[in-house]
Amino acid sequence: MPLFVKSVLLLCMLTTLVWANHVNVDSLANHVDMSITNNLEGNEDLTLHCKSSENDLREQLLHINQTFKWGFGYNFFGGTKFICSFQWKNSPLLHFYAYNQNRDQGVCADCHWFIHKDGPCRYEKQPIEKPGPDVLRICYNWIKE
Repeated sequence: MPLFVKSVLLLCMLTTLVWANHVNVDSLANHVDMSITNNLEGNEDLTLHCKSSENDLREQLLHINQTFKWGFGYNFFGGTKFICSFQWKNSPLLHFYAYNQNRDQGVCADCHWFIHKDGPCRYEKQPIEKPGPDVLRICYNWIKE
């Protein structure tokens, strides 16, 4: 094999090794596992309905501590979103993006939401560069319409 070809192959292998060490493997996965757990204060039942532009997961009724699970592949070019509506006894109909590819890709390939009356929460791995705990509980607000 000519020296030039060997040099190019070696350069490609080294580039691949460097790239693989700096890329979050979760961000390369094309599959996302989702789950939503009813953690409503007051032990109330939760009705939820999640859908994307391509999938309607139909209405689900979750008793306290029950979980609804599904999985999907996201759009390679971006834009995958699952919006969910939530309602419990005497509450208005509330909405939240359970998955927004622009927000979540690389953050969670296994997204588990815990629903509370004041908003949905999940545990997120923190980048190594940030001081403090490796995983933080992050809560979001309901979408205002």
